[in-house]
Amino acid sequence: MFDIPETKKAEREWLRWHLKKFNYSMIQKSVWVGPSPLPKEFLDYIQFIKIKDGFKTFKLAKSYDF
Repeated sequence: MFDIPETKKAEREWLRWHLKKFNYSMIQKSVWVGPSPLPKEFLDYIQFIKIKDGFKTFKLAKSYDF
């Protein structure tokens, strides 16, 4: 999940592109779900480009079937 300001539009587009590359799917605007944790290198780069404060990750402990 992320909330990147309009002033960082290029970073936001970069983030979306990479989430798709990692087989994540958007389930709601700025809310994405994926098959596995994001690579550490990717998360380190999020911090390097100074968008970490607007980026949150969650890990599900168990999958659920409906």
